Amino acid sequence: MCFMSKQPPHDRILHTARRLFFEHGFEKVSTDLLAREAAVSKASIYRHFENMADILRCVTEAEAVKFRELTPPKTETIPELREALIQYGTKLLTFLNAADTMEFTRLMHEEARGNPHIGQTFFDAAYGQTQKDFALMFQSAQTQGVLSDATDPMDIAEDLMGLLEGLGMVRVQLGVIKVPYIDVEKRTTRAVDTILRMHEVTP
Repeated sequence: MCFMSKQPPHDRILHTARRLFFEHGFEKVSTDLLAREAAVSKASIYRHFENMADILRCVTEAEAVKFRELTPPKTETIPELREALIQYGTKLLTFLNAADTMEFTRLMHEEARGNPHIGQTFFDAAYGQTQKDFALMFQSAQTQGVLSDATDPMDIAEDLMGLLEGLGMVRVQLGVIKVPYIDVEKRTTRAVDTILRMHEVTP
């Protein structure tokens, strides 16, 4: 609690909300519970956030910062693009391998069945933003003429995400394996090279 008291209210609310979402699921965390656990007033919560869905969005975005690049990488050549994609993809799969990430994702899938709005919020802040990040890298390479512009960069990004994630999460959800991605670097490199072979403009 000493550490918590030193945090600004905004950060304290998010830190507490993350813990409570993990412990109880989204639907069971009320503003009363959050205010009590974060040692803030309900007025303080609404001063910083629109509603509980907004808090979920911010918590999800804060989680994604762990693997996202704060500054978009330079991707004007194929070597630059390849390096940036592998670096981002490796961070992404390492993040998805973490036990708390898998648990958080599982909770969100369960919540989404009864509350599609929550599912949309989680998707946009996690998968949607990741897709946009990849798309910007592909778009930059297309602008330089080193990557074919025959396919929309958002579609290329979705294809890459499919290759990266594969059936790993499905196997975990079905209890077939405990960790979705064993050799992260090898898997990422294979996925990136496959995408580049499909879309690279050959001299």
